[in-house]
Amino acid sequence: MKPAEAQQVSPTAPWTSDNADPKPWGLAWCLAVGQLLSWGVLYYTFTVMLESIATETTWSRSFLNAGLSLGLLVWGLSALPVGAWIQNRGGRAVMAAGSLLGGLSLLMMSAVHSPLPYLISWVGLGIAMGCLLYDPAFAVITQTFRSHYRQGITLVTLLAGLASTAFIPLVYLAESHLGWRGALQACGALLIIVGAPLHWLSIPKRLAIPRAPRPAPVTEQLRLRWSTLRSEISDRRFLNLALWFTAYTGAFSGLTFLIIPLLTAMEVAPAMILKAIVIIGPMQVLGRLLLAAKGHHFSSLQIGRAAMTLLLLSLTILITLPPSLPVLCLFAALFGLGNGVMTIVKGTAPAELFGTHRYAELNGVLAMPSVFSKALSPWLLVALWGTGFEPKWVLACIAGLLALGALALELASRSTPPEGDTEPHQS
Repeated sequence: MKPAEAQQVSPTAPWTSDNADPKPWGLAWCLAVGQLLSWGVLYYTFTVMLESIATETTWSRSFLNAGLSLGLLVWGLSALPVGAWIQNRGGRAVMAAGSLLGGLSLLMMSAVHSPLPYLISWVGLGIAMGCLLYDPAFAVITQTFRSHYRQGITLVTLLAGLASTAFIPLVYLAESHLGWRGALQACGALLIIVGAPLHWLSIPKRLAIPRAPRPAPVTEQLRLRWSTLRSEISDRRFLNLALWFTAYTGAFSGLTFLIIPLLTAMEVAPAMILKAIVIIGPMQVLGRLLLAAKGHHFSSLQIGRAAMTLLLLSLTILITLPPSLPVLCLFAALFGLGNGVMTIVKGTAPAELFGTHRYAELNGVLAMPSVFSKALSPWLLVALWGTGFEPKWVLACIAGLLALGALALELASRSTPPEGDTEPHQS
């Protein structure tokens, strides 16, 4: 940045630390622990509790899963407001409040005896997920790490990638000793006692920005902010990026929820399925470690192309080859590698293409269709399966979503100016 440019203040400029050295690696580690806790408690707990809740309440599994979908839809609706808040005020308040709300919602769910409070608790959990899971943390990392955001995001996802490995056994253990209600209370207490203070104490306050001599009126600032945001989200690169992420997220969500039922319907033994599925988590971490070691040599779009190739190859193997243990393990290894890398690419590609000065808001816009896709794709695929489609055709539909995402990635790559032709929108 030139000295003359350093004095200019944009109404969309990001917040930075009050101190000259915000110690971003310490912040990154705290956010990584927060993501491990938040994903483990908010996202994976329900998978463990579903059968116990259904047995005690006698509510149908369809109704219980409808609560999950409601939470995911609320997550999608909250993405843009949360992103705008972080853009303007920083992430401390919203992530600490998300931890409190998530904990209170779990406590509420632990006490439900009728459907309405159950659904209301999912609304609270959806807002909490929007305030906590990945995108808000990526926004805080991007604001504090600036041009080194990729390293910070990689660290956060490395630890968060172990959430299922760490928390699913812990939640099973808690449920076996405390029952599902007691386990939910313990999870809620963790978010309130650990998560909220962790985010409040580690994330910098809204940071000081030099004021312009004659600040524009608030209405003019809002008009300018909306005008520039509208211009960026109508960019062909942004639209293709949104389609890529939405298609990928729909495919990932559909496969996550349906892989075991689909393989079971293909007459694969449950023990064989579990032996293969447990490979996915460690391979995700391996993919992120490889990216941390070698990823700086490549752009996010190049890395994304490799990840989508791995994901498509994994589905092709699963669809075309007989489902033996080696085939299932190969599928799981390739899928885990590709998915682990894609988690990071979703955080770095927007900053790489559009700069960091509007990252939180742009990432919020990108997250909205992706979360809707995450919520709806399992239901649509189940409905398709229910019409008589063979399991392999359902898997082919998931592969089709990945192919659509890969096409959108290629279109985004072609519409991206060659490096050096344009400057990114950095502050």
